[in-house]
Amino acid sequence: MRVVACLLLLLAIGATVTRTPAQPPAAQPPAPPRGGAVILAGEMPEPDLVALGVAVAAAQPDADFLLDTPRAAAIVKPFFDRLQPAAVTPVGAFPKDHDSAKRWGVTAPVLKPAEADPVAFAWSLFPKAERAVVAPRAPAAELLHAAALAGALKVPLFVLREGDDPLKGLKELLAPRGTKSVIAVGAAIAPSKALGGVAVEELTDAAAVAQAHRKELARTGKIDLLVLTNPADSPKLHSLAPWVAVKRRAPLLLTAADGKDAGAVVAAALKDKDTGRADAMIVVADQAAVPPVKRENPAKGKDEQIEVDQWIPNGDGLISLTTGRVFHADRALVPLMLARQRLLERAAGPPKILIASNPGDGLPLLETFSRNTGRELTNAGWKVEGRYGKTNLTAKELRDLLPEQDAFLWEGHYRTLIDTYEFPKWTEPLRPSVIFLQSCLALNAEEAALLFDRGAASVVGTPNRTYSGSGGALTLGFFDSLAYDGRTTGGSMRHAKNFLVLYAELKAKRLGEAAKLGGANQRAAWTFTIWGDPTAKMPRPAPAADAMPALKCDVVKNTISLSLPEKKYPSTDVPPYKAEMWPGGRLAGLITTDIEDRWLAPLAFVEVPLDGPAGQEPRLSSKLPGKNWVFRWDPRRRVGYLLVLPREKDEKGVEFRVKWEAPTP
Repeated sequence: MRVVACLLLLLAIGATVTRTPAQPPAAQPPAPPRGGAVILAGEMPEPDLVALGVAVAAAQPDADFLLDTPRAAAIVKPFFDRLQPAAVTPVGAFPKDHDSAKRWGVTAPVLKPAEADPVAFAWSLFPKAERAVVAPRAPAAELLHAAALAGALKVPLFVLREGDDPLKGLKELLAPRGTKSVIAVGAAIAPSKALGGVAVEELTDAAAVAQAHRKELARTGKIDLLVLTNPADSPKLHSLAPWVAVKRRAPLLLTAADGKDAGAVVAAALKDKDTGRADAMIVVADQAAVPPVKRENPAKGKDEQIEVDQWIPNGDGLISLTTGRVFHADRALVPLMLARQRLLERAAGPPKILIASNPGDGLPLLETFSRNTGRELTNAGWKVEGRYGKTNLTAKELRDLLPEQDAFLWEGHYRTLIDTYEFPKWTEPLRPSVIFLQSCLALNAEEAALLFDRGAASVVGTPNRTYSGSGGALTLGFFDSLAYDGRTTGGSMRHAKNFLVLYAELKAKRLGEAAKLGGANQRAAWTFTIWGDPTAKMPRPAPAADAMPALKCDVVKNTISLSLPEKKYPSTDVPPYKAEMWPGGRLAGLITTDIEDRWLAPLAFVEVPLDGPAGQEPRLSSKLPGKNWVFRWDPRRRVGYLLVLPREKDEKGVEFRVKWEAPTP
């Protein structure tokens, strides 16, 4: 009876359990909404690609314009996975029977029906157009400038067709749009006169078109950006330059076929009344198309000469124009690099950076800078993952951490990264990110291309040798400017370069002939560069509630006040070097005490816009001894740079009086 009772009890319990309602599944967070449009260009004649690019930039400025590539599954698809576009419109020819899901990762309804005719699609973006631009297929300079002009005017571009009828189809495009006039360029002038019913404005050559383009840009506001390209480059990156120019509202600068006149072309633009106040330049060209120049190495050592971009001033002049190159052997990466940067700028949460410095423990001065770079970024609100010195950093740890970062800073021997950690063999997709390689000879096209393939937005470094002290000081200045001042990557690089220019002068003031390695600072200022968009910005987070106040600079009338924070960071001790710096301050290789106890002098460096009488320059005076400060003026940008070595009694700050005088002859 007890057995039967137990069985009945178990059955009852089982029945009870069976009848208990199942718990509803946990609610899943909704998928983020899709947004944005992409125009994806396939195969088409080169002039049609030029015309399509500027049409999209002018008529759909918020859309991404991308190129298809045989490597789309590895290059385009990961970007779409992150972007989650609402609409992708393929334009042109694509491989027959290709699988769009595998190739691009999108299908209908996100993927729109393909538009086979790029000319018809480009013109469809302009339902009404009182004006249009008609350009020849060659010379390339006329076509490129005409495309940029059409984009600036927000009108369609027609490129003469091959064959007996160069205007084939144009009348059918003009009639329904109510077009009243066309701007005809070069060889397009004669056939355009036969159109009938429309007025013809003639621009006889590339120079006339370029002038009209600049005039149109100047009419609508200050020109802040230049775009430089070589119309004869073999990768045909020049076909994308008008799209970049229209997208970024920039005039187009063209070099000769060998690209060796780029420095003269840029110098002329900076003297022009319309373009002379430009702040930045995007170079749409690789180093073969717009080559660097060989210059005597200011830091004597292994190399008698170093490679320097043509527009970098010789001597100890300030760096006034900030630049970045966008290029790749697969030109589909060029628009992707710019599109990735927009994703990075919109990233949620504080920027995340991985800093790996001095693995192997052979570069203590460099590690001193790196640790303070990490402190500065943390204080500014970034999320820092730091690996310094003897941390037993393994290749696996570095490889696992890197894909989740918005920025990566490597400071150490480049061969360690390449040979020990086998960096080029890593294939994991990266977030849109800034990769800063602070090492000798770290910036080279082959290895940078691997990073762009994986998803990087920018790669920063130098193609020359560099000393760890000058390189580390520049890097600290770059990230400080990026984090505290909210400057662009290019603006932060210029800021850091000019810090080294002034530091070399301050060092010479204080040490005279005893100053060592002065040329190393000049070399770093000349050669560190950005491959990517120099106008890009990083997300700017809110500092933590307990963040330390940073150095401040205020200008009231003719007084510059440099306010030093009450507290410095705790001392950094990487034997034999020690450092204590203010938040927002700077460090360089200036040693304040004896050789056995090497304290790095804390420095203050600021970039100061000043407004004074036209044609005059500021002269500064201060109670601070002249050997403790340097001031340099950039008359083109109307900005001054001030480097100060405060004394112990200057704990609250330093003031400078400004007097405006005529420039010294």
